[in-house]
Amino acid sequence: MDKQAKKKYREEFENKKAVMGILAIRNSQNGKTFLKPTLNAEAWINRTKFILKNGQFENTEFQYDWTTLGEDLFSFEMIEVLEENKTPFFDHQKELSKMKQAVYESLLERKIEHY
Repeated sequence: MDKQAKKKYREEFENKKAVMGILAIRNSQNGKTFLKPTLNAEAWINRTKFILKNGQFENTEFQYDWTTLGEDLFSFEMIEVLEENKTPFFDHQKELSKMKQAVYESLLERKIEHY
């Protein structure tokens, strides 16, 4: 790879913004959903897939389903996106927590089971 291509890829990586929001992992067989607020969706998905493949996920019921049913029955989807806010003292974590609660309540209203 030449220097120009390396420079281009480095610049693209440095300028890439992390997607923040509420990530849902859906089980297509039973319809259950796992919700996760995240400041970096791509990184969390990669990390989570690694953890699931090694059988060490934080939610044992979800881990059991992933292991027994196979990863092909699960889909990762950003269902709420939090726009970047550069205002001083803006608490992204707090905003994500509020968003997760709203999505959770929406799942309950629609009688969608969750992990």
